[in-house]
Amino acid sequence: MTPAEANFDGVAQEDVAIRLSAHPRATRQIELARGWGGIGAFVLVGLLALDSGVPAASAGLRAVLAGVVAYMVCWFLGVMVWRHLAVAEEAAARVFAEQRRAALLAEIKRRSAGLAEQEEGLS
Repeated sequence: MTPAEANFDGVAQEDVAIRLSAHPRATRQIELARGWGGIGAFVLVGLLALDSGVPAASAGLRAVLAGVVAYMVCWFLGVMVWRHLAVAEEAAARVFAEQRRAALLAEIKRRSAGLAEQEEGLS
């Protein structure tokens, strides 16, 4: 395994998976989307059903069903969006790390060349 294929723990990059459950912002945003989507659909369908003259029991049942469906749909959409965002964040972090690595290697070469010149001047 070459150094480019390994991360700092010595695990191959192919073995590392991006998990949204370990991503604090993703977890929080998905929870918010699920909650507000479910509550919003519940309230909207409940008010529309009551406004249209549907009996209260039927309006309540429709509101609960709409809330559950919206909860699941918002959960799916939140996960789908955050999968793309997490992959994009990882790619950006990888590019930044490679740029940083290249800059550090250039600095090491520059300093080692300066030390070599100093040693030649002393001899």
